[in-house]
Amino acid sequence: MNFLKRESQAMQLDLDHYVPGLLLWLSNKVASSASALYHDKFGVGVTEWRLLAYFKIYPWSTASTACELMGLDKGAVSRSLSTLAAEGYLESRPQGLRRIEYRVTRKGNILHDKIYKFAMAREEALLEGMTAQEKQTLVKLLRHMLDNLEKVQRVGNE
Repeated sequence: MNFLKRESQAMQLDLDHYVPGLLLWLSNKVASSASALYHDKFGVGVTEWRLLAYFKIYPWSTASTACELMGLDKGAVSRSLSTLAAEGYLESRPQGLRRIEYRVTRKGNILHDKIYKFAMAREEALLEGMTAQEKQTLVKLLRHMLDNLEKVQRVGNE
């Protein structure tokens, strides 16, 4: 059903069933509590954690690639990279005029591994009560939605 072509009816979101709203609400709550926890315990926020995790998986990658993959704000990433590099958690190497690649340092790996334990414990708490099959189904559905993002971005731009 194409909602852009529907006749005007009583239009009001059902926030208990509107998937983008539920995803955003969940994401914001999880991210803000993670940021507060990581800041209190380790002096970094959730964006720094995401970048540490990304560059541990993809060493000598660029900030723009990280932004594209994770959908992060370039300004926030730039500030976080400066913090991580200044604290010795990331090493950088220039690759041309405006291309810089990063990797996690030994000190960054130590911080990563400390935060990782909390991240995994938080995931476990979030998914508590779900069976292994439900978790597998959830991941499959989330990946399906990720695959549909291009279609979502085209809505209204055609």
